[in-house]
Amino acid sequence: MFGMNDSKLWVWLDQTMSALRPRNRAVAMAVDAAVILACWHLTYLFRLGFERWQPGRPWYDDYVSLGVVLCYLVFLALTGVPRGLWRFFGFDDFKRIALACLLAGTISAVAVLMAQLTGVARAVLLLHPLFCILTLSLARMAYRMVWEQARSLTSGVEGEPRRAIVLGAGEAARRLVGTIHRRDGWTVLALLDDDPAKQGLRIGGVTVQGTIADVVLPHLLAGATHVIVAMPGVAAERRERAIELARQTGLAVMSVPPRMEVHDAPEAVPT
Repeated sequence: MFGMNDSKLWVWLDQTMSALRPRNRAVAMAVDAAVILACWHLTYLFRLGFERWQPGRPWYDDYVSLGVVLCYLVFLALTGVPRGLWRFFGFDDFKRIALACLLAGTISAVAVLMAQLTGVARAVLLLHPLFCILTLSLARMAYRMVWEQARSLTSGVEGEPRRAIVLGAGEAARRLVGTIHRRDGWTVLALLDDDPAKQGLRIGGVTVQGTIADVVLPHLLAGATHVIVAMPGVAAERRERAIELARQTGLAVMSVPPRMEVHDAPEAVPT
């Protein structure tokens, strides 16, 4: 019988939740919008109870709720909440969410009162921002907990995991990924290569997510502990450039020695 550490589900969750692509931010915003709208209805339910949940609401309440959701999304964007990675949710993200919800809740309440939409319950206007702060934060906390559980179960060792970005997507990188990925505490987060034909490809279960120069981008570095230069067969100038870019990240830098032949199993060494 397979243990939980062998579950393909945890491996899939780890890979999926660790990935960051442009569409993920749009998905996160859509989830936030759904949560904010749900909080609006839950606040009415809390205020009016099941029997009066629908009869106690004005006919224009659905339109008001859509305007409220839009207002919240605007303030979430202005405070930088969508730029935060859910798997690294922390107190700074909570503060941004709280600020955005309080500002959006205040503006929404003022707009409703100025428009004399007396059918909207005042208690809903007061409690909705609090419901949103709690629910948006809990959603991110749950996401982080699941990701950390998946990461710990797939790392295979106790202690601090080692998460690497590999520069290069050739044969040496493929062998390196096959050697260290999901073994002895190593996880390869992403591959980077300047070959346009390799962009988006999956090599050994790891996706090529950009060019060598992208290694300094914050969203790629998030969560990484090492950068490994796996380009033993390229010209010395290109390899030195890659190593210099890797050093600019401030992470531990390792490399596959250029003397290694393609048929040898690559071994990353500190550089």
